[in-house]
Amino acid sequence: MNSIMLVMVILLALVLAVVAYIALRNRIAFFIGVRNIPRRRAQTILIILGLMLSTLIISAAFTTGDTISSTMTAETYNVMGHVDETVLIGEDLDQGTNMNTFVSRQPIPQSLATELEEGLRGDNKVDGVMAVISEPVVAVDLSTRQSEPLVVISGVDTSHLKAFPDIVDSKGKLVDVAALTDNEMLVNQSLADELDAQPGDTLMVYRQNQPYSFQIAGIVKDRLLTGATPYRRLGMVTRLEVLQEKFGREGQVDYIAISNKGGVHDSLKYSDSVKAKLQTLLQGKSYNIDPTKAEGVKDAEDAGSFMVTIFVVLGLFSIAAGILLIFMIFVMLAAERKSEMGISRALGMKRGHLVQMFLAEGMGYNLVAAMIGVALGVVVSLAMTHIMAMLLSQFKITISFHVSWRSLIVSYALGVVLTFITVAFASWRVSALNIVRAIRDLPEPNVARASRRALYLGIAGILLGILITRAGITGDKMFPFAMGMTMVILGIGFVLRYKGLMERFVFTLMGLALLALWVLGAGGYLEGITGKLESGMEMFFLSGLVMVMAATFIIVYNADLLLRLLERLGGRMSRILPAVKTAVAYPLATKFRTGMTMAMISLVVFALVAQSTMYASFDHVALSTEARGGWDVMVTENPGNPLGDLRETLKGAPGVNTSKFEAVGKVEPVISRSITLRQGADDKFKSYSVNAVDNGFITQNRIEFQSRATGYESDSAVWEAMASNPSLAVIDAASLGGFGHGMGGNDFSLKGVKEGDRTFAPITIEMRDELSDQRKEVTLVGIISTKYNASFSGMYTSEQTIRDVTGQARPDFAIHLIRLAPGENAKDIAKAIEADLMTQGAQAKSIKAEMEKQMRISRGFIWLLQGFMGLGLLVGTAAVGVIAFRTVVERRKQIGMLRAIGYQRNTISLSFMLESSFVTLLGIISGVVLALVLAFLILNSSDNKAIGMDTFVIPWWQIILIAVFAYGSSLLMSFIPSRRAASLTIAEALRYE
Repeated sequence: MNSIMLVMVILLALVLAVVAYIALRNRIAFFIGVRNIPRRRAQTILIILGLMLSTLIISAAFTTGDTISSTMTAETYNVMGHVDETVLIGEDLDQGTNMNTFVSRQPIPQSLATELEEGLRGDNKVDGVMAVISEPVVAVDLSTRQSEPLVVISGVDTSHLKAFPDIVDSKGKLVDVAALTDNEMLVNQSLADELDAQPGDTLMVYRQNQPYSFQIAGIVKDRLLTGATPYRRLGMVTRLEVLQEKFGREGQVDYIAISNKGGVHDSLKYSDSVKAKLQTLLQGKSYNIDPTKAEGVKDAEDAGSFMVTIFVVLGLFSIAAGILLIFMIFVMLAAERKSEMGISRALGMKRGHLVQMFLAEGMGYNLVAAMIGVALGVVVSLAMTHIMAMLLSQFKITISFHVSWRSLIVSYALGVVLTFITVAFASWRVSALNIVRAIRDLPEPNVARASRRALYLGIAGILLGILITRAGITGDKMFPFAMGMTMVILGIGFVLRYKGLMERFVFTLMGLALLALWVLGAGGYLEGITGKLESGMEMFFLSGLVMVMAATFIIVYNADLLLRLLERLGGRMSRILPAVKTAVAYPLATKFRTGMTMAMISLVVFALVAQSTMYASFDHVALSTEARGGWDVMVTENPGNPLGDLRETLKGAPGVNTSKFEAVGKVEPVISRSITLRQGADDKFKSYSVNAVDNGFITQNRIEFQSRATGYESDSAVWEAMASNPSLAVIDAASLGGFGHGMGGNDFSLKGVKEGDRTFAPITIEMRDELSDQRKEVTLVGIISTKYNASFSGMYTSEQTIRDVTGQARPDFAIHLIRLAPGENAKDIAKAIEADLMTQGAQAKSIKAEMEKQMRISRGFIWLLQGFMGLGLLVGTAAVGVIAFRTVVERRKQIGMLRAIGYQRNTISLSFMLESSFVTLLGIISGVVLALVLAFLILNSSDNKAIGMDTFVIPWWQIILIAVFAYGSSLLMSFIPSRRAASLTIAEALRYE
């Protein structure tokens, strides 16, 4: 962002230098341009509104990123306190800091803390070293009868707390942990809130199914040392030796905390140096040095950048519509001042002077509009922040609004520069005029053929398009291929116009060719010619831009057919037919502005409808019964209180009848040891989530595969083979490098298999335990369908194979999956299971209910993004308003003549309202139809069919809401100018010059 800011400030300085040059070198042109700004205040307000929208969207995106980054950074500093680095048993922590970073792992000898303290003695970058126990337990407050199934209890070495002044009460006063008795502990604020706990309450703690009684001595803030993590805050703390004695862990700890020189924030600058020193001290030993605080801050910045990227990419449709609006505004201003420009040229002004005149006027609007846009962008971001805060409130995440001067500067500069480039191009275009026709305000003649410039542009477009297309095919990239082919088609259109072919024929043919290209490409029908081409999110924007442009060509050059239809319907609508005919005829006579306005509305409607349809379809798949893999209830055991065999544990439980269980399976995620994978002997080992599964899971699940190894004729054949051969494995579709890859530290990816492949040769995968260097090979025989990504991620193999690699006698913890008999209520049974297992801390959930909960949160964010994208509709409605105001000015004489021959005021007003409605409705219909076509083709493509995501659902209510909002806004914008047109007297209108 600092680099971007520097570049944008330089570009802004250049733009302002150009304006200053015009003001100093050609003051007459400058003042002629600037004086036009206050002449028509209503029009000026609309112009500023149109110019500011692009800046508003950019500003909102950047400030939202600031808020996310600032919130996560503050959370990291707040939770980590003075802990800067942590030393743990060997594990790749690229997946980030979560609860499992500090619990459920192999113990560390406490003597290591003493060794490190000695090794770091004299290092002026280190304040202290401390050994910590961190274990998951169940907590029950006997006074309030409230319980929590998963709480982290910490034990700290009180002799080393001086360098870690993090255990403080609500007023920030240090609490003396050393003064706690053997049966006392401190609970953090989050746990106190959940248990409704107060000092003096008796707390029962269950670990390894054994109860321990403590008395609450006080309430402290949420910190890492008090059991909190950035993802789960519930925790408590006592003296290290107390937990070692009670839990039978003498001489053992879970991690070693390092505090750098300085406070909570300024200690970060020493992190790299301290990590390097620790690596030297621990060289050759199986320990991981994690710069926990630095990684947390980096993750926060990455999250902010990710949000900026998402909002900017989705806002590109609105930004594109805003650029079109800016261009159209200055073309219309030029049309309004045509006579003035002709007289100026006759008096000696050159074309460059006209460009300077428009640039001066445009920058007058621009500098003010960008400032307003930045300010309103901050307001929009503030509103979005409140919505995100409500969505995330259940996760105890507090989002605080934040905006940096850097983001404001970048947003303002970017908005000004984009507008300047657009205004400069528009000014250069409108400055080309015939002096005589301009003075007499005569329309430009219809030319039978285009100029040589069109021929040269056409040939250049064809040649450049061929080169880009070839580069796309060679590099297996869809974006350059589609862009190149689009340029070729447009170039051919320019050449045909030069040859004298009619406009309607050329532009209709060009539009149909572009639509055919993009329809065939989206449906995957070109793969037989081009082969498989890679594409990403950028294709969504490009496809919308080109398809809307193509549809606009077709509609604008063939919309006169509507007039013939109106003539046939004349008998049925005789009273309003005059207003209707004029409402249709005038937009058809001004194809450029009509097409531009249609395109602006269509672009944003296209983006909103396409996104709504795609999400509704994925939502339908994600919530389907099949996506649960045949399971109804999920029971997650507390890592400190393993359940063993679930049926046996629940036998005799008062609230649960296990005869209602049709099947039970078990999944054991490997979290305390890092298992890395590689496909070839020469490849590097890379991290990936690995899960051990029992025979119950293997034989009873109903998970489908999108790709199977050769030799396996069905999905059931794969599972049957896994049941008999423990060295077989299956993996999720994220391993192919698609959506989800890279999340959670999943860096490993398969080679030789692509999305859409139905079969593949069995793949040998080598597994390696990073702690013991124990290795074992498994054979990959199936790739799980993408529709299970949310529920079943990672690689799955047998329990025996995982035991052979890790040497662990028992898993870190297990997730037990239950399929219920038909008709049983999953929610009720999950509640009964959790009640019976309360003291063991197991959490039971209805899988369907959990998925619906997750989808509601996800849906909330989608609606937030759609609301942000919906800002672009303001661009389209602003365009309707600008055109309506301009139309009243242009057609004053026409209005007077219509009134003179008998048109009533209401007929005039209705004509203007219908005119806006005609253009808006064409844009809405075009955007909706194109979006549905594209969504249908993508969702029913061979790739999506292969991964089980070929469901097509149309969210009719959302589409209707989008259409009604767009149409209603355009009517509102055209109401005032239509009333103004109707209020003109006949004499005033006919005398207008």
